[in-house]
Amino acid sequence: MPKVVDHEGRRRDITAAACRVIAESGLAGATMRDIAGAAGCTTGMVMHYFRSKDEVLVAALNSVSQAVADRVAALAADPSTGIETLLCECLPMDDRRRLEWLVWIAFWGSAAHDPALAEEQRDRYRTWREALQLVLETAGHPPGARVEEAAETLMTAVDGIGIQAVFDPSRWPPERQARRLRWQVAHVLADLAEPDRVL
Repeated sequence: MPKVVDHEGRRRDITAAACRVIAESGLAGATMRDIAGAAGCTTGMVMHYFRSKDEVLVAALNSVSQAVADRVAALAADPSTGIETLLCECLPMDDRRRLEWLVWIAFWGSAAHDPALAEEQRDRYRTWREALQLVLETAGHPPGARVEEAAETLMTAVDGIGIQAVFDPSRWPPERQARRLRWQVAHVLADLAEPDRVL
């Protein structure tokens, strides 16, 4: 009988390998040869599943973003989960989440000069903002510009804390990341509760 090949599994393995290579070497250093080596296959095998290096790299970005989205969605399924807990899942508090951040940071640098990658980033942030707005609305805050502003403020707080934690982990251990995020969330929610205050 012919051997059954798990094509989706192979794609996932190659994508995971690309994430590891990007985290270690950045986008410029993520060669097809290195990605194939990390995946334990040939460059020909990589090209069988991905038409170009850019396609592999975008798949890596999408995979880490989807991994975070899936974890947050699983937490959000419990109505008692607070927004602080959801946002902490997005911070680099362990090796897995640090790898995700290293992939994102690599893409940020390249997206500043690559229109296609810039569009990927805008799509990712738009999806994230809309998800946060939904969380805030589900918590009882009325839809509208204020909720959108609150979601964007929380996004920038996560980005700022996450970047600091990646580049200065000894100064930003998980406990400090959580503490600073808790402070930001408390202020954003307090502002939302007072309609006349400017976010």
